[in-house]
Amino acid sequence: MTTQVDAGPNASEPSPAKRIVRVLVVVAIVVLIFGWLLPQIIDYEVIWEALTSLTWQDLLVLGLLAVLRVPTEAMVYRAMLPGLRIAAGSEAYLSSNVAANVMPPPASSVVQYAYFRREGFDGQTSMTGAIGSFVFPQGARIVLPIIAFVVLIIAGQADEEAFIITAISVAVTIGVCVLLWLVGRSETSARWLGAQLGRFVSWLMTKFHKDPIGDLGDQVVDFRDNAFAIVRQRWPMGSIAVSFNLLLTYLILVASLRAVGVEQSQLGLVIIFACFAVAFFAGVVIPITGSGLGIVDVVMISALVASATGSIDKNVIVAAVVMWRLFYGLLAFFPGTLTLASFSKNNADLMRSASSEFGAEPSSSDVVPEPPDPESP
Repeated sequence: MTTQVDAGPNASEPSPAKRIVRVLVVVAIVVLIFGWLLPQIIDYEVIWEALTSLTWQDLLVLGLLAVLRVPTEAMVYRAMLPGLRIAAGSEAYLSSNVAANVMPPPASSVVQYAYFRREGFDGQTSMTGAIGSFVFPQGARIVLPIIAFVVLIIAGQADEEAFIITAISVAVTIGVCVLLWLVGRSETSARWLGAQLGRFVSWLMTKFHKDPIGDLGDQVVDFRDNAFAIVRQRWPMGSIAVSFNLLLTYLILVASLRAVGVEQSQLGLVIIFACFAVAFFAGVVIPITGSGLGIVDVVMISALVASATGSIDKNVIVAAVVMWRLFYGLLAFFPGTLTLASFSKNNADLMRSASSEFGAEPSSSDVVPEPPDPESP
């Protein structure tokens, strides 16, 4: 008979060599994209001129919107975990944002789970919060093109391309609804879905040279029992929090475009919202990183350039999207590296436990024999 004990300091942590390789891979990708690929199609000099032409008023507005957006992320968490402190939720977002940008899934959920455990929530509730705070915003981004299509119709600006994108969004939304129906239909169907999900996640993790995970049937059933009750009770607050978060993210894009000189007559608010919706939808259906870094930016640039009227240098639009990305995600990245490093150092046991909950198998050093029962023969 065996029993689990706390893992040692390095039981579930990557070796220094693996850490260095991860950093080098990220650096290599960044250099490849920004040092070779993008210079083939854009002019960095024009982009730099556009960025350096920003006034302090422009930077103040963008900075204010970026700062206001962080607590809305915490409100999304709080929708799943009533009573979560906004300060703790904001710190959890900053740290998980770093994990989402530099590590494959489910790194950001692991960080969130550890934070929620530190705040006193039990394991099941923390798991619901970590998964729900990922699924809820992703669901909103899936339906964004549908909302954008309705807005385009009202504004009289819907076209064939918008209809095609909306049709794809509707198809994905139906697929998500089917999955939720399977989860809620019965414990048997939820357990079956968990088994299929476990196989898929195992396949995905092997692509990142990670050990496969086991059957997720029990986890899906637990999530079903806990999450459905929370969603029924908290969906109004969750919807408001996600909507306000997306609104601020959209306003950062609008402010970035206007700051570099793109006028309303060249790219109106409705068209910008449609491009914004398509880009975030693409980030969900092509999940290279948890934050959509890369895919969202490329799709957004392409959509804005294709939708612009008049004579607009595409490099100016690229500059606006770069500015948007800076204030939307990368500005939070720098304090996030500090909060994540500090949290990981001071809560190593919680991080190891969180990694284990999301599929890391305990090593042999984590399992020790139980002492024999003195009364047993």
